[in-house]
Amino acid sequence: MKMTLACENCGHEPRGRTCSGCAETAPVWAKFCPHCGAAMKSEERVEGGDPFSIENRRSCPDGNCIGILDADGRCVVCGKVG
Repeated sequence: MKMTLACENCGHEPRGRTCSGCAETAPVWAKFCPHCGAAMKSEERVEGGDPFSIENRRSCPDGNCIGILDADGRCVVCGKVG
């Protein structure tokens, strides 16, 4: 069974990189592959980090929405581009 990286609540699937250990997709900010546990080499990780981590979160520009912006700058709740 293939493991999905999509959030079970909102369906967001983070950008991924290919693990050199198992060739599965790991989130760009992962230090270890969630599939095989291999350490991701620094060149396999992408700078910028996880857009959903608390230090990188950006709130939706719509004052009535509680969403946050994803890596593409789009609100995960209402879809507005920030």
